[in-house]
Amino acid sequence: MTRRKTPQETTKPSPTHEDFKRHHLPVWVGRYSHNRSHNHSARPGTFTHSYAVIFLVTRGQSTIHHSGEQVLRAGDVHIIPPGDPHGAPHAGDAEGWVISFHPEAFPHEDPNWGSSEGLRLGPLLRIRSGCHPVLRPNAAQLERLERWMRLMESEFTGDERSRDEAVGALLRLVLIELERMTGLEDTPDPAGQSLARRALTFIETNALGPLSLTEVARAVERSATHVAGVVRKETGRTVGQWILEYRMAEARRRLRGTDERVDIIAERVGYADATHFIRLFRRAHGLTPAAWRRQATLSTRT
Repeated sequence: MTRRKTPQETTKPSPTHEDFKRHHLPVWVGRYSHNRSHNHSARPGTFTHSYAVIFLVTRGQSTIHHSGEQVLRAGDVHIIPPGDPHGAPHAGDAEGWVISFHPEAFPHEDPNWGSSEGLRLGPLLRIRSGCHPVLRPNAAQLERLERWMRLMESEFTGDERSRDEAVGALLRLVLIELERMTGLEDTPDPAGQSLARRALTFIETNALGPLSLTEVARAVERSATHVAGVVRKETGRTVGQWILEYRMAEARRRLRGTDERVDIIAERVGYADATHFIRLFRRAHGLTPAAWRRQATLSTRT
C-alpha cells in the first residue's frame, strides 16, 4: 500500500534570495526587516549589485547612503538601479516589502526597454539620470503598491501554474505606479548624470549588438581608459563584465521562456561563435546552456 504524503512533504519550499542571486528565478519578493535582512545589511561599506531593488517601507525608519544620506520613513519607496553604489541600512528599525529583479524580468525587444519614456523601466532610468532615489506615494498609490506586493508574495511563494508570468505582470503594475510618481518635469538635465550611470545605461540598451569598451567610451565622450577606471571604481565591475551580465540575462530569459536552439540564442545575445557563448555561460553559471535550461524547466514544473 502506498503511503500518502503529508502536507509538509508535498509542499515546495519557498524560493530564497540566494536562489534569486544564483539566477534560478528572475524576480524575488518578500518582507524586509532591518534586524533580519535577507542580504548584506549587517555589514558596513558600499555595495552594488547587478539587479534592481524596490523597497517599500511600511513601518519604522532607517538611514541609508545612496546619492547622499537618505532617511527612509513609513510610506517611502526606495529604488536602487543595477550598478548604483549604496550603503547598507543603519540607525533604524524599518520594515517593509522588497522586490529584486534581474534584467531578464523584461524582454530586451520590449519597446520600453531602455526608454526614458517607457513605463516599465522609466523609474530606474530617471534615478540613473539624477532623480531622487526615494519616492513618496500618496495614499491611493501606497494602497495599490501594498496590495500588488502582497499579491506578488502570494504568487511567488505559491505553486500555481504560470507563477513567473503572474509575478512579472504584478511587477509591471508596480513599476507603472512608480512611473506615475516621477513626471517628465522631474527629470534633470542628462548632463548632470554621472559617467558610470551614463555608461551603464548605454550598455543596457546596446548590449546585444556589437559592443566594446571603445564604443561605450565613444558614447559617453570620454577616453576608454577613463571610462574603464570610473565604471570599475563606482560599480565594482568592469565594462566587459557589465556587457556580459546583460547578455547572459537575455540568454537566461530565452533559455527559460523559449525553445530556441542554443546556437540561435548565442547569436541573438551577441555571439557569432556558439562554442564561445557556451564557454562563457558555463563559466558564469556552472552549467552549459542546455543543462541550465533543463534545470530551469524542471524547477518550474515541480
